[in-house]
Amino acid sequence: MNILVCDDDLSIANSIAEYIKNKFKHKVFDSINREDALIITHSEKIDLLIIDIVLKDDNGIFLAEDIQKIQPDIKIIFVTGYGNEYYENIYKHITPQGFLEKPIQYNILNFFIKQAENELKKKTAKLIISYDFKKYLITINDILYIQSSKRVCEIITNNKTYRCYKKLSDFPKELPEYFARCHQSYIINTKYIASFQLGQFTMTNGAIIPISDSYAKDVKNLYLMNFGG
Repeated sequence: MNILVCDDDLSIANSIAEYIKNKFKHKVFDSINREDALIITHSEKIDLLIIDIVLKDDNGIFLAEDIQKIQPDIKIIFVTGYGNEYYENIYKHITPQGFLEKPIQYNILNFFIKQAENELKKKTAKLIISYDFKKYLITINDILYIQSSKRVCEIITNNKTYRCYKKLSDFPKELPEYFARCHQSYIINTKYIASFQLGQFTMTNGAIIPISDSYAKDVKNLYLMNFGG
């Protein structure tokens, strides 16, 4: 992973960065202000941002939000010396990976990094299917939705539709948490939802996906959690 550490206290930023380099061997960038952080974000693919909530002459929450606009898939860990004072305000803007309170507890940082590693592996993971005596490897993150019709499931990506003989109920255990069953015949990738209307989702490719009552609550909660409605 590529990790960006942003803290206006250079000693803390360096300490976190060195720890991650030594413990996990990831590539780590560090910054002490908005300008440096945005320069790095525009020039490098960053998978995980570790940022202080209170920066000198700046607001770490708003900076994290600006960085997330540039890199929508970035995971964010907030560092705070103020307990849970800012938690409610954060969740109005961002769903963070977690929080680190000062002084830094590195066992908690370890947990968050391993969690981010696992999620990144899922994004780059492949789904293996077979159809007409051929095997296909599909990048899971490219899947828009999966549709079941009788005994055949169709896996729709931006570029291609794949088919396989498989039950729709067999897919969830192979997919990341941002996939959701929304109907007896559909599983959707919530990252590709363009809009939500009563009883249906519109996907980024224009497909209209129905939402059945039995799945409505869970799938709408997942959508709202990721996109804020």
